[in-house]
Amino acid sequence: MMRLKVLKLVVFLICMIAEDRMILAQEFITPAQDQFNKFTNVANGWCAADATISLLLPDGKTVWLFGDTFIGQKTGDFSISPVNSRLINNSAIIEDNGLLSAYYNGTMSSPSSLIPADGESYFWPEHAIIENDTIKIFALRVTHQNNETPGFDFRIGTTRIANFKYPEMEYIGSTNIQSVTDTTMRFGACVLRSGNYTYIFGVKDTTSGGMTWPLPYLARCKESINEPWEFYAGNGLWTLRCEDSKPVGDRPMSESFYVYEKDKKFYLIMHEIWTVGELYILEADSITGPWNRATSGGKETLFATITPQANLFSYNLFAHPQFQLDGKILISFNVNTTNFSSIYSDTRNYRARFYWLSITDAVAADYPASISLLDCYSSVPIVHPTPMSSKIYFQNATGNLRFRGIDAKSTITVYGVDGRIYLNRVIYCDSDLNINHLPHGILVVKLQGDWGLETQKIINHNP
Repeated sequence: MMRLKVLKLVVFLICMIAEDRMILAQEFITPAQDQFNKFTNVANGWCAADATISLLLPDGKTVWLFGDTFIGQKTGDFSISPVNSRLINNSAIIEDNGLLSAYYNGTMSSPSSLIPADGESYFWPEHAIIENDTIKIFALRVTHQNNETPGFDFRIGTTRIANFKYPEMEYIGSTNIQSVTDTTMRFGACVLRSGNYTYIFGVKDTTSGGMTWPLPYLARCKESINEPWEFYAGNGLWTLRCEDSKPVGDRPMSESFYVYEKDKKFYLIMHEIWTVGELYILEADSITGPWNRATSGGKETLFATITPQANLFSYNLFAHPQFQLDGKILISFNVNTTNFSSIYSDTRNYRARFYWLSITDAVAADYPASISLLDCYSSVPIVHPTPMSSKIYFQNATGNLRFRGIDAKSTITVYGVDGRIYLNRVIYCDSDLNINHLPHGILVVKLQGDWGLETQKIINHNP
């Protein structure tokens, strides 16, 4: 009996310690409700969008850049008229002392993208810089492509620079980046000034070990991004030849991430690639990293996991350090939905989530915080209020994928981080699949049906 009491006490103490650690884990990342709320009432018909990239302007204002954007008539705080709303490919918002005004071409009843389309291609904005009276936006060329991956029916091309006269936000024109001779490189994920240089981060899809990874690359210039760039060439060397550049790490990058400098340290903050609900922070002594995975000796910390939510998924983190609270900086990540029509009844299904993040505490976290896509929702009724229990289970020892809780038609897709599909199958009930024959390394498993969407990252050791 005494041994049983001692055992119960030990279990109780372990639970208490774990609970304390979880509480501490939650303290370094907290919902920024006020930052979310300010986008509920934007002048000129802005209703919802993704990308959510910001640039602090010299006059103290902030320009927010967005990808696909709903412009139109609202029927409530979080609902819009399907008849009187339109989807354009990019837009901007100028924030001035808490007042937000949207910018795009055309009118509210007949809007068009801020960065005009170029033939059959359109543009999604990345980061930007302001030089004198010109805002220069890095813009990804995008074309439609049926690649059999729902939600990813597009192909990303080269990066251009879209120029706007400030403060009028008048479109001047777009130019190619002359220094970038490798058209598989995409620069502009993050731009920052450090020391005597402006640094421009980018990515390049790189094949290694039978898998293709988007790896980080780095360029720099002194005065203007229109002058010739230098590219990091490894071992502390820089080159004017784009083709001689080397990645600044082996950590696969999402299309959008942020590098933050603090106390002579550099911190790279990112959402895991391909909509996997995990947030990471990497630490380095130099802007050149190396930005490596933990398995390669890099200092990489999983600081938050995102609770799966029916029909919703998240992607592409960015930071907005011009907004700070109690030593924390503002970050955001995008939210989207597999149920497109639900956006008309609840635009929160297509709006970024905002959080206050302590950089130093996040990088030292022993346990990831657990956050929810509903953290920034108010008391207004929510379209999808119930957290989704996992339906995907992977048995690494046997290479078996197990799908449980399936009672309706669902589609299984297994693909590499480059979007290449290795398996695509329809199931109607609980099922098991062996994937020993698929490539080893990181794979992404997507399960989708009328019930919603679940995406899970697995490591296939291919026994």
